[in-house]
Amino acid sequence: MGASPLALAAPAPAAVGQGDAVPCTDTADVCVDLSERTAWLADDGVATGDAMAITSGSPEDPTPTGTTTVQRKERHHVSQENRDAPMPYSIFFDDEGRAFHSGDTAGTSHGCIHLEVEDARAVFAALDIGDEVQIRS
Repeated sequence: MGASPLALAAPAPAAVGQGDAVPCTDTADVCVDLSERTAWLADDGVATGDAMAITSGSPEDPTPTGTTTVQRKERHHVSQENRDAPMPYSIFFDDEGRAFHSGDTAGTSHGCIHLEVEDARAVFAALDIGDEVQIRS
């Protein structure tokens, strides 16, 4: 007699919270998991706070994956490409204008990583120019 489908199902992964290991390398200052729609501030591979809900790019305007660094920060940035849309707490991580910023977390972005306002403030305060950003698919 075979095992039931429930017995074969893998257990749900435990939520990563403050003090838990993040799914990025130890060098990441911020870790993003696009498939889980989650980000964490991190130090030595450990989350320094709770998981943050994110929205990322669409298939037409994907958020790039890989490792990069914080290039610049602008508290009151306004998009030049998206109808002068406000992008509060912008932390730019590539040469194409993609950034972490406060924005709608219900839909997709144009390649940026949208965070809730409180989370965007925390990320803006925590990250400095040159800090490592890791984005996983």
